[in-house]
Amino acid sequence: MMTARQVTRIRGQLQSFVEEFAEDLGRSERRHWCGKYLEGLLREGERKSIEPLAARVEGDEQALQQFVNQSPWDHRAVLHRLRQQMRASALAGGVLVLDDTSLAKQGRHSVGVARQYCGALGKIANCQSIVTWHWMDKAGLHWPLAAELYLPAEWTEDTLRMSRAGVPPAEQRFREKWRIALDLLEEMKPQLPAYQAIVFDAGYGVVQPLLAELEERAEPYVAQVPGNIAAWPDAAVAIHKPTRRGRPRQHALVEDPAMHPLTMVGWRDKLLQEPDRWAQVRLPRADGAGVRAVAVRVQASQRGSRWRQPGAARWLLIEQLSDQTFKYHLSNLPSDTPTAELVRLAHQRWAIEQGYQQLKEELGLDHFEGRSWRGLHHHLTLCFLAFCFLTKLRSSKKTTLAA
Repeated sequence: MMTARQVTRIRGQLQSFVEEFAEDLGRSERRHWCGKYLEGLLREGERKSIEPLAARVEGDEQALQQFVNQSPWDHRAVLHRLRQQMRASALAGGVLVLDDTSLAKQGRHSVGVARQYCGALGKIANCQSIVTWHWMDKAGLHWPLAAELYLPAEWTEDTLRMSRAGVPPAEQRFREKWRIALDLLEEMKPQLPAYQAIVFDAGYGVVQPLLAELEERAEPYVAQVPGNIAAWPDAAVAIHKPTRRGRPRQHALVEDPAMHPLTMVGWRDKLLQEPDRWAQVRLPRADGAGVRAVAVRVQASQRGSRWRQPGAARWLLIEQLSDQTFKYHLSNLPSDTPTAELVRLAHQRWAIEQGYQQLKEELGLDHFEGRSWRGLHHHLTLCFLAFCFLTKLRSSKKTTLAA
């Protein structure tokens, strides 16, 4: 967060930054209040909801309310231009981080609020859940790319409730988080630099249709998965055996009847019997910490199939952390990918936690009431603008934020 003195020093740069979005924001008063709102998000202060924010920047509270909650500017167009601008700072070979963040809410009137898992609280609670994409590259540069509110079924089954919250007709349908994520990816992909992989945690890794869809689209990924996900040995071969009588078999069978799929935990126990296959790998962190890791080629286990025959070829990466816990990852990266590279990519998503912390604790991402669809997505977009402005400011050799 910045002091009043620091904000005064960079106010010209901030307004120039806002003017880059003039075509998307439209009228001059919108650009004025956008600058004021961003200034309020950047300024130090415990609460970043509109009333204290307006007092902090000596702005008109009603005008700021109208700009965020009712003004018709298109948040998707603003994010589209933001990605175009940030691309110039990105190094090719980064990763896309898929995640979601939760905004805890006390009442039930904010759009999309329901009792669901709230990562911010670590339990089931009333919250909004936002599907997000972030960029992360080898230089440590990262920023948010896109975000969209997830509407639970209890919302999409209540048309009147959605209409009262201003949910657009096109969005008044139930979509799982992973389908929202794929729609956002399709929308933003033409703007993105070349990336090495998509990375995500077990909340998405457990969704087998997501992995299958990414493979269908030839999207490289490194997915953390829970320990109960299964995989076949790489050597498993499925064949169609003819039947002597009756109907022909509809499903293939594994040629070797002694070969079975193992859960991730089963693979861990098996590989722990082969200590020479494990290696100590340094993590991409300044403190030089590392993990003990092993990577083996496996085949997907098709849980939806009667015979669970082998599926797509994947890497299975197992990490043993310093506290003796284990993490499991599946990846469709090429068969010659080194273990150290798989580990590096898997850990790229951890830097995003710092981004969430800054967005929430410093920029007030979760301070907004968020009753309407438009207001919530406007606020999300403005927080992303503030984050990216700070990123550009800190990377500039011409600017110092020293008091």
